[in-house]
Amino acid sequence: MLLNNLTTARLRFRPLNLADKPQLMAFFEDPVANKFLFVKTDVSAFTDTWLRRQFGRYENEMGGLHALELIETGEFIGQAGLLFQWVDGIPKWEVSYHLFQEHWGKGYATEAAIACRDFCFENEMAETLISLIHPDNLRSQAVAKRNAMTEWKRTTWREMPVVVYRARRADWEALKVGLRLGLIRR
Repeated sequence: MLLNNLTTARLRFRPLNLADKPQLMAFFEDPVANKFLFVKTDVSAFTDTWLRRQFGRYENEMGGLHALELIETGEFIGQAGLLFQWVDGIPKWEVSYHLFQEHWGKGYATEAAIACRDFCFENEMAETLISLIHPDNLRSQAVAKRNAMTEWKRTTWREMPVVVYRARRADWEALKVGLRLGLIRR
């Protein structure tokens, strides 16, 4: 599993497991939190499918969403990860994040997204990394921008309009050099 035990200053990534189902169901039942996920079936079946999809990704080395836990308390606060996706017929690695609503606005999504981006580029997984975001999801677009991603294009993905944000490895390397030399501040 790609991100198993990855940590940041405040977060720990761990694989999702069946014990996470009740909290995920509560997330999928929250109409504000899942507004852009378009849960179309009953929540229990949707959650089972969601978990099976992540387990399959883990097994096939296709990334997968991981549970995000607060290091300090161990509390499960949402999901983030790298997902292997096909967008307009082209394979891409996507950084994805979904936090439980009570943890919005605390910088956790940005922290997780940056960790995923850095992992991808440090491990030379791709020259570009994307985030697929619904055009109306301004909060996620703000996270993508804080993750040094820029709007690349708009397309339809899985019958849904999306804005594709992109980070390039070359830009990330230049950012790292600028930070190290003090030319850029976070």
